[in-house]
Amino acid sequence: MEKISLSKRIKMSCFSSGIKISQNAEQRLTNNGKIPLYFYEYSTTAGLTVSFPDETFLNAPLDDWFCDTPVATLDFDYANESFYISYDNEIIYVNVLPLPGYLNVKDSKDRLVSDTIMSHADRARISPIIGCSYTCKFCDYSGKKYHPRPLDQILDGLSIALSDNNLPVKHILISGGTPSPKDYYYFEKIIQSVLNTVNLPVDVMMVPNSSDLIDHLFDWGIFGLSINIEIFNEQIAQFLIPQKNKAWRRIFIKCIEKALQKTGGNGRVRSLLIVGLEPVEDTLKGVELLAKLGCDPVLSPFRPARKTPLARKNPPQITDLQKVYFEALEITEKYKVKLGPRCIPCQHNTLAFPDGTKEYYYS
Repeated sequence: MEKISLSKRIKMSCFSSGIKISQNAEQRLTNNGKIPLYFYEYSTTAGLTVSFPDETFLNAPLDDWFCDTPVATLDFDYANESFYISYDNEIIYVNVLPLPGYLNVKDSKDRLVSDTIMSHADRARISPIIGCSYTCKFCDYSGKKYHPRPLDQILDGLSIALSDNNLPVKHILISGGTPSPKDYYYFEKIIQSVLNTVNLPVDVMMVPNSSDLIDHLFDWGIFGLSINIEIFNEQIAQFLIPQKNKAWRRIFIKCIEKALQKTGGNGRVRSLLIVGLEPVEDTLKGVELLAKLGCDPVLSPFRPARKTPLARKNPPQITDLQKVYFEALEITEKYKVKLGPRCIPCQHNTLAFPDGTKEYYYS
């Protein structure tokens, strides 16, 4: 096992118990209360995003119930005009990324841009649908009233986000919730319209309805595809993600294989596994399956979302995070894939770290 660097230890600690924000740091980040400290848009991106000197990125939760006794503290050094994190009697200076500059901005029809677009690090995520046709128990999308957003709203919001100076957008992710069958064509139209509008890499995260769709997506020009298995243990998956459980065991693997044929892999095909909702051994079996196919596994530590059936379930402990990370690293090295995502800033809420090779990149 490699030595665990301070940045790795802090990142895993924050995933497990959050981070404390000192009064000095909060005053500096909020301009003495004039701007918000953070924006709760989705549980795994709701904290502060920081980058370390070794280019590790972290999105650290800070005010959820499981953050009552954090080990890490973000503070501000006025002498050096710099933020730093203190952890286990050590300190490390960090850069705190700002919030998007368009949080209160409205489009030409008086609609909030942040309803459809949200930037994290160097990526803008597009959410074409309110709610979701699925009912995964850890996700708060299923609790929202389902309906697709108009195409013009998405394109207007994207145009505004692309001009943001706070978080310049280098690539785009089109993501869930999952459309109902009647909206498959609409979802595909959104993808095509975005591809025709921007000159940036566009990734898609989706539940595929057939392997034939994969050909179309890459022919249209998407850069990468994420088909998320999430829970490998079939019994647990049947309870937590019943619709996806049926889908991935039926067509997910075929779709991943088809995407790998179209791209050759190289990090362009990923599948996310949630760490902390099943035994570590089962998650590692999922890592093995994906890596053997040539697909990059993505390890996403469970973070309880508000107003969901799992809202009071604990995040994984540091020991489990360390175990799954290092054993997964051995598996991916064996099959010559990487723990994704390979975009360094997008690793902020996953168990992934830059390793200094050219296979890691800024999009």
